[in-house]
Amino acid sequence: MKNNVFIIFYHKIIPRWGHTKAVSTFRWEMSILKEHFNVITLEDVYEYLTTDKWPDKPSVVISFDDGYLDNYVYAYPVLKQLGLKATIFPISSRIIKEDIKRPTLEDYWQGKVSKSQLHKPKTMAEANYEFLSTGRSEDFLSITELNAIKDVFDIYGHAKVHAKVFYSEEIIDFYDGKNGHWSNIYAYGYSTDFSQLDEPKIGYPLFPDRNNLAVRRGYLKKEVKEFINSLGNCFFNRKNWKEELKEELYTNFRSFLDFETEEERKERVKKELTEAKQELEEMIGEKVRFFSYPFGHYDETLMEIASEIYDASFTTEKDIIRKGQNLQKLPRIEIAKDFPAFLSKIIKFSFK
Repeated sequence: MKNNVFIIFYHKIIPRWGHTKAVSTFRWEMSILKEHFNVITLEDVYEYLTTDKWPDKPSVVISFDDGYLDNYVYAYPVLKQLGLKATIFPISSRIIKEDIKRPTLEDYWQGKVSKSQLHKPKTMAEANYEFLSTGRSEDFLSITELNAIKDVFDIYGHAKVHAKVFYSEEIIDFYDGKNGHWSNIYAYGYSTDFSQLDEPKIGYPLFPDRNNLAVRRGYLKKEVKEFINSLGNCFFNRKNWKEELKEELYTNFRSFLDFETEEERKERVKKELTEAKQELEEMIGEKVRFFSYPFGHYDETLMEIASEIYDASFTTEKDIIRKGQNLQKLPRIEIAKDFPAFLSKIIKFSFK
């Protein structure tokens, strides 16, 4: 193997095989990393990129996005037992601002709780939709739990809103109750925070969407919504209602979205990144130096603003760390739920 440096990332760890990485598989993967790699931190990566230093063996950073409770309940005890360091990028708004501490896998090992008493994680979509629709999800870490993992995890930024918004007027589909994204409730709203959300309704057009920080946001016009809501249930029972509705909209409206200006977008992005960083620093009492782009989406404007606030930012582009890379678009490699995919990626990026 070459002396490559790369960063891997996970989202959720669950008690048994299912919608994402099972803790048994995760432990197996961590054991392999411990045996064959230097497990390093993002501080180490930053030093390698800004000095003439470089590790003498293959090195990997383990990271997690969003700040889910299962990272504390299942991943944290495994990493701690193996003596491995990791990084977590929590969404500042999702952290529960209460002094609560739920049982972990370590408590189960010590006979303090049964397996049935451990947290049963939701999917990412379920957890994030629950937060957006109610203002809280028990699937995310509390401030107490976040601070409890600091002996293993370094904590860095992942923004505050973490939702997709529309950026193009091209109608790609219509909401039919089964499609769309969990963050459509935010995309159809009219606020930059969570104060004016709007549940998608049958017939609302779906447009291309990206992370709210990475685009100039377009808001669906209220008159378009009113027109769709006036059609009645009979219209949506027709076999080809989507084709008919598309024709009706193009006939009756010259445009569908109201876009913020580029200056409004820049001001919004800078405000959110600054607030998210300050909130996280207040929660953990430490400086937050690094940032992970929500959904991995970024553009030149976002990179420029991020560079004014963070020392380095991380994408989801699959590559190794190389000298001379732009510090505001450093690559990370997502790890799928099955072990063969993990092994394949580890081998690939060890020899790249």
